[in-house]
Amino acid sequence: MARVTRIDHIAIAVRDVDAGIAKWQALLGAELVEKTDLTMQGRRVEAAYLKVGDGIVVLDGAADPEGFVARFIERRGEGLHHIAVVVDDLDAYVADLEARGVTIPHRESLGPLRREVLLSPKDTCGVVVQVIEWKEPDAPTLEGRIARLRRFLDTQPEDGA
Repeated sequence: MARVTRIDHIAIAVRDVDAGIAKWQALLGAELVEKTDLTMQGRRVEAAYLKVGDGIVVLDGAADPEGFVARFIERRGEGLHHIAVVVDDLDAYVADLEARGVTIPHRESLGPLRREVLLSPKDTCGVVVQVIEWKEPDAPTLEGRIARLRRFLDTQPEDGA
């Protein structure tokens, strides 16, 4: 049976990524790991990956006024966007959920290192859950997870690519 092995990251929707970085650094001692532009779900997203203690927080910026982050902020304001968890077998995990009647609204393979699905907040107490399967061995340390994150980001097309 597939299982969740860890929380991968927590994502916060923000209007201004640079202002968000400054706040998280000043208030929580966050360390900027990477700031990048990505194309996700066909839309530009500005993202900042922060090391906070022994975890990773992602600030997802509303770079595209028609994008999912901007729409989220318009409806709900800035704040928790999603929690990402890692599973050891995405196909088995999804099959188990679907057997229980859970609908998977979004599935994506993001390059050679990662596949993911999103679970609807209707099924998860109001929070979007991103379920990730990394296609390489687990990274048990934060430094290993950050190195894997950088390899992943290097495989992603930038906006307009």
